[in-house]
Amino acid sequence: MQFEADYFDGISPRAKRVLVTVRDGHALIIAPVQSAEIAINTLEAALQYEIKHCTVQARLGQGRRLIDLPDDTRLETDYQDLEGCLPAKPSNAFWKGLHYAESHLGLVAISVVCIVFAGYALLKYGVPVAAKYAAMATPPAIEKDLGKQTLATLDHEKLGYFEATKLPKARQDEIKAALNVLCQKTQNCPEYDLQFRKSPTIGANAFALPGGYLVMTDELVELAKNNNEITAVLAHELGHVKGRHALRQTLQGTVSGIIIIAITGDASSVAAGLPALMMNMSYSRELETEADIYSLEALKTACIPTKSFATLLLRLVGSHGGGDMIPEMVSSHPDTKARIKPFLQEQQTCV
Repeated sequence: MQFEADYFDGISPRAKRVLVTVRDGHALIIAPVQSAEIAINTLEAALQYEIKHCTVQARLGQGRRLIDLPDDTRLETDYQDLEGCLPAKPSNAFWKGLHYAESHLGLVAISVVCIVFAGYALLKYGVPVAAKYAAMATPPAIEKDLGKQTLATLDHEKLGYFEATKLPKARQDEIKAALNVLCQKTQNCPEYDLQFRKSPTIGANAFALPGGYLVMTDELVELAKNNNEITAVLAHELGHVKGRHALRQTLQGTVSGIIIIAITGDASSVAAGLPALMMNMSYSRELETEADIYSLEALKTACIPTKSFATLLLRLVGSHGGGDMIPEMVSSHPDTKARIKPFLQEQQTCV
């Protein structure tokens, strides 16, 4: 029995075309096609292996058949009926079952569907839970150092994000005092460090950095009508600090990206980048919702009108050109109308 094959020596990726001869049912002789007859007859320039030491890999559809040789070299051939010319080797029930599963399209299709659902469940639920526990287990000193470095980077004059605040010291103290009153009433505020910056680039905004750093721009202070609105927005940012959302978002984005790249097998393709971006947007919306819930409860406890958050948020969206023009599924924040609804519907009974 003879058949042609490509021979890979395990060193070079280039294959050599060879003629494989099965002799007496126990020897496998491999010789270059050009001089196969002479080589086989004289066994010069030919490789010879005992068949019992060779491994014939299971058939996969109409793909090329593979024979692993004992010296870590390999044969690949289009000849399909290897079992007809090579003695069969005994195999255990596990490998028989595995070969059966990988050879039937129905089972393969079911496996693909299961993998898709398992991957979705892992990304949707497993990654956020794991990131939350990892963030909570991270020493506060490490997170604070990360936030300090981030703020220093944003403050760098070459980036142009921030300038020194132009708010009078008295106005800064007034805002800090108002936030301190909320924390005294709720008794549920995390440690924080409120910073003021002017930012023509970012405009009216407030955000939380790792380690409890809260940044509020002069432009947002000017946009607000009163201290209640400012405190309401800062309460939302305290929700991010309380949940350690900045660190969780970083962890979730990193882990989900690794998982998607592992599934798609390509870090540079749209197939990997777009799903990772969509998952990060989804994670961000969930964290924003958590911060909204914290803010609503804090405002209720402190007897600050909950509509203060809604009115400033609407004004803020308007100042940025109307963020609701962007579909929610590709936005880092939930739909504004849905966000402000609980704040507008809340009936407070403060004395």
